[in-house]
This record gives sequence, C-alpha cells and structure tokens, in this order.
Amino acid sequence: MKVLQVILVVSLLSSVACKQERSSTARVAVSVSAREDYQEIVVELENMIQAEIQAKGLPALSISLVDDQSVVWSAGFGVENSQKGTPATSETIYRVGSVSKLFTDLAIMKLVEDGAIDLDEPVSTYIPSFEPMNGYDAEITLRQLMSHRSGLVREPPVGHYFDDTEPSLSQTVESLNQTELVYVPEERIKYSNAAIAVVGYVLEVLQGREFAKELKESVLAPLGMTSSSFAPDVEITEHLADAYMWGFDRAPFPAPTFQLGMAPAGSMYSSVEDLSLFIKAMLNGGLGVESRLIETATLEEMWEPQYAPENATTGYGLGFRIGNLEGLRRLGHGGAIYGFSTELAFLPEAKLGVVAVSSLDGTNAVVSKIVNGALEMMLAVQSKEVSPVPRMSEVLKPEIARSLEGIYGSGAEGIEFDERNGRLFMTSYAGGATVEVLALGDTLVVDGRTSYGMKFLEMENGLRVVGGVVLDKQDSDDIPPKMPGHWAELIGEYGWDHNVLYILERRGVLHALIEWFYLEPL
Repeated sequence: MKVLQVILVVSLLSSVACKQERSSTARVAVSVSAREDYQEIVVELENMIQAEIQAKGLPALSISLVDDQSVVWSAGFGVENSQKGTPATSETIYRVGSVSKLFTDLAIMKLVEDGAIDLDEPVSTYIPSFEPMNGYDAEITLRQLMSHRSGLVREPPVGHYFDDTEPSLSQTVESLNQTELVYVPEERIKYSNAAIAVVGYVLEVLQGREFAKELKESVLAPLGMTSSSFAPDVEITEHLADAYMWGFDRAPFPAPTFQLGMAPAGSMYSSVEDLSLFIKAMLNGGLGVESRLIETATLEEMWEPQYAPENATTGYGLGFRIGNLEGLRRLGHGGAIYGFSTELAFLPEAKLGVVAVSSLDGTNAVVSKIVNGALEMMLAVQSKEVSPVPRMSEVLKPEIARSLEGIYGSGAEGIEFDERNGRLFMTSYAGGATVEVLALGDTLVVDGRTSYGMKFLEMENGLRVVGGVVLDKQDSDDIPPKMPGHWAELIGEYGWDHNVLYILERRGVLHALIEWFYLEPL
C-alpha cells in the first residue's frame, strides 16, 4: 500500500546517536584485560576501533577475542543506554541477526545424531503441511534448507523482515505455501531466511515445544549461554543496547524492536561474552562449558561446503559460511537486524576466534573489517611474527575530492563520484549504498558504513580499479533522457513507517531505495 511518509529530523536524536562522531574517543569498558602476549596488538586494535567509531558514528561496539579456551581480551566501546549513560561492555546485549542460524542448525544436527531425523528426507516427512508450489521433479530437504540450496524465496509472505505483526512461527511457515520455488532445489545458492524458518519449525514440531524454549534447553544451556535467548526475556533485554537506523540524507533514529515471525533465522539476543562461549565450543570440538553440545565429527560435517565441487574450500556448509583467511579455514556468520550488525568468525586450525557487534544498522562492513583485522593480528602473535599494523584510511583533501567528481565507466561497471561538503562519495550504477571514498596512501579506497575494500588508482582520463578494469571518465554534463510518463505513477513512498521503500528516478533509470541507504536499479 502506498503511503505518504513525513520524515522529521530531530536534532536531539541525532546528537544522541552520533555523539561518537563529535568526540575524539569513545568510552571504553574493558571486561577482560589483554593477556600479556596480546597486549601489544590490543593497543593497535583499540586504536583501529576508536578510529572506526569516530569515522562511522557507531553508538556502541563490543568485541571479544578468543584463543582456544581463553578470552584474551574483551571490551565495550560507547554507550549501551543513552538515557542512563550506561557504558557498553562485553555483557551488553545485542540482537545478532543471522548468527542465529548457526544455533538453529546445530539443534537440528543434535537430532541427526540421535537418529530422530534425516537431512536428506523430504521436509514434508516431518511437516506434511509444508507445500510450497514446486514445479520441479525434486523434493526439498533439510540439507538444502540449511545450506541455502532449497530454491525457496528469501522472505516468507508472513513473518518476513518488514512484518511488524509478530506472527507465530507456524503462521510464517504456512504462508510459504503461497510461494513458488525460485530455482530447482540444489541448483544454486539462494540465501533464504524463509528456509531457516522452516528448519526451526521442524524442530518445534518434532520436539513438541516452542522453538525459543527448545533452543534454550538443547543448545544454549550446554554452552552455558545464560545471557542469550531467542525471545525478548526481561532479564536479558534490560541490558539491550540502544540501536539506531540511519539514512544517507537523514538523521539516525531508534531502530524498531518488533519480533520476527521467522525467529530461527534471525531473532537471537546475545552478548559477545556469551558468543565467546560458543566460539570456545567450536574450537573444542563441540564441547560446551556445561556439557557436550555436539560430536566433533558432526561439526566437521557442518563445516564442509555443500553441493560444491570436490576440494571446494568456500561456500555454505550446514549453516556456517566457509571462507579463507591467511590460508586457513575461516568459519562463522554475519548478522544484520534492525539497528544491529554482527560478525562472528573463527579459525579452527589456529584455534582463534573473534566476535564483534555494533548498534548501528548496516555496518557489517565495519565489524567485519575489525574482526578480520583482529584475527590477522592474533595469527601474528601465535606465529611470533611482527604484528600487522592496520593502515587507516584518511579523508581526502577537499580540492582532490572536487577534482575527482564525475561519472566513470558505463553500464553495470559505471560509478559516480559525488563531492559533498569537501568529501567524496561513490554510487555504483549496479546498485548498493552510497559510500565514502577515502585515501589509503596513493590509492583511493571505498571505506564507509556499508562497504569497504574496493580500490582505485587515479589515471589521466579516468580510474583503474585495482585488480580490475579501467573506467574512463564520462561527460557528466549530458542531460538524461526524459522520464517516461507512466513512471510518475510509480515514483513515491511505499510500505511501512519503520522501513519505507522509495521509488525514484536517477539519471534516466528507475531505482528503489531500500532501508534508506541501499539504492537498486529496477
């Protein structure tokens, strides 16, 4: 339904949410002091975090470093509760989004170990009412759902990311019967929150009790994660960090707090202290602090890329994202839910892990950069090599920003550099957020809240993408073609007050602006 939105920019709210940008350093509350062998890198890591908080305006960030069965440093930066002035710590509670999926999938694997379930049986064996429209000669299985290979839509019609009516898990899964498979099962990766909602519902049906209660008993309890839950329990949410949404051209504002209908895919509450217990169990072959969570062999199965070529080292396992860092397996998951951004990663061969969470929406690039930087420094400590000192990006001089303004390349490879108040921002024609471009030595680097890492070298008549193509500078004075008349009926604001969808025209192309900062061509 199309609705008119009135956006009020409240200066007080802006000052609360972004006060880190105006102060030289964020408040730090150290929960676990750096172990002696990690003290040197923690100094560098703190400097890096402070720089990111100041540059990106993060209200709060908590982080924990794990070396095998020890937390070797944990701390909170910024403020947990802005009204009370409570500092963020390693015990501060955050919503950790899709990190939840790991716990849901582990609960299912416990049933596999017990012989109560078979990953390769049709899901309809366990929930006969599950009947999405499937025009292919292939049944949907739990293995496919857990590795994002089922072909299901990303979001269910009911209980999706934007649905604030808080439907039950059964209502959410039932709504999938209105949907049609996007791809043939197993054909390709199609990330799906709906798929993990189904996985969680299988657990709920087989165990005969509410999903959140089942997860608490079967997974969180063995790990000793007493400050975590899939439900907003009062004793947990009293320490929930204030979280904020933002837009490129609007002030930050409090994030919505409603519960997702697809809870198994993203509704977990936790702290970095509790998530460190999870990392310890992963590094200890599935043995939690209270009892064994899962067998080591089962974990190894979960860490194998599914439906992948032989000897594949990246992709999706059963729940876990599988990648590489410094030649080692990197396992874990990210999480994004209203106002919160999480990255959890561990290196099983090195027995090292890091988790970090921020209380600002869409800042996964920032927390991922911090987590990867921390892991690289920890590896250096372990190998007794000189620790890499993170190179920090710097704001371009205003005259350089102005000289670079323009359009480079064309089509999907095209980008636009836009100078605003002496700073340079990039928008890709292929879609994505508008992000700041900074200097990294003699290189230009994309370094914003939503993206980090793309690098450019300036050339006489354009830019060279480091490791990629040359983008010639275009004549940006050309007037875009006249907008088709029927677009006028489409342009406007749609959806919910808590997550407005904007349809707009930009340089002769119709775009959707999603969550106030993701711009996608239509």
